[in-house]
Amino acid sequence: MVTRRRWFGMATIAIMIATPRGRRLLAASSEREAALTAELVLRTLDRLTLPTAIWVQCADLDVTFRLMGYLTGVQDEMIGA
Repeated sequence: MVTRRRWFGMATIAIMIATPRGRRLLAASSEREAALTAELVLRTLDRLTLPTAIWVQCADLDVTFRLMGYLTGVQDEMIGA
C-alpha cells in the first residue's frame, strides 16, 4: 500500500496591499482564506486612501482574476459608502 502525504498549510497565494503605512504582504493556502484576510486589511484603511494598489500572485490564473475582482469590488463598495 502506497501512502501519499498531503501538505497542508503551504501558502499558494500571495497578496500585497499598499497602505499608507507601507506594504502588507499576505500569504494564504486557499482562495477563501486569501479573500477574507485581504478584505480585513482593506476594511482597516481609511476610505480616503482608496483605491489602493493590490497585487495577487497565484499559479492558478483564474484564482488570481477572481481575487482581484473581489478585492476591487470591496474597495468600490467602501468608496461608495
